[in-house]
Amino acid sequence: MTLEFIFVLVALMQVIGFFVQGCTGFGCTIIAAAVTNGLLGTEAGVPYGTLITLPFLYFLGIKAFREVSWKDLVRIVVLCLPGIFLGNYLFQAISPDIAKISIGAMVTLIALMNIYKSIVKPKLFGVNDINNEQDSTAKKIFRYSCLILGGIVHGAFNIGGPLITVYTIEAVQEKEKFRNTMNMVWVVLNTWNAFSQYRSGAFTPYMLSALLVGLPMAAIGFFLGMEFLKKINREQFLRIVYVVLLFVGGNMLITSILSAI
Repeated sequence: MTLEFIFVLVALMQVIGFFVQGCTGFGCTIIAAAVTNGLLGTEAGVPYGTLITLPFLYFLGIKAFREVSWKDLVRIVVLCLPGIFLGNYLFQAISPDIAKISIGAMVTLIALMNIYKSIVKPKLFGVNDINNEQDSTAKKIFRYSCLILGGIVHGAFNIGGPLITVYTIEAVQEKEKFRNTMNMVWVVLNTWNAFSQYRSGAFTPYMLSALLVGLPMAAIGFFLGMEFLKKINREQFLRIVYVVLLFVGGNMLITSILSAI
């Protein structure tokens, strides 16, 4: 095992990422990606981001097994799977930069609309209608479209998570059940990713050494996030989710535009 100072810096970033993960059920990998991939390099950073999530995903999956929206989880898997296979096929035909810019722009717009509805209107105008909205046919079509498109881009470029989150936050109303359902989605997807990365030889001694340093710090953030979730109500939870979605979508949009220039 080797020990480098950059392993500590990467590990410290996991506290922030996994705090969000423990609270919302998503976000840890992309929040820490800039630091992780920047310091370790993408060859080590990508499998690092996959492997470091697995112990916490499995822990919460077992702990909250009965508190998952299994109906929605089955829906997510069934609607994403054909898209994932289609995305694998379309991988060579679609530009990753265009896909990332499009998905980043879409998620950013959705997040901004919901931030206006859940934060700006209540705080500035005293209007809070977030809990009074009816679930219309148009909203259901939009949710399912996000899910199908999420499967396609996840199969092609492994970036479908934000769109899957857009579906789930509308479909699963209870905050703990949302977090636990998202967790089970990543149990499936990250287990598959880890298996694929292992077969490609991505699990190097260098990456595993960094992982051993990062795991304790990730645990601190994760369990703090779980405790924080217990102390907030659904409205506060939704606001946090929308802000995280804005960060995820905005980060994907900006970095993709910069790389395409």
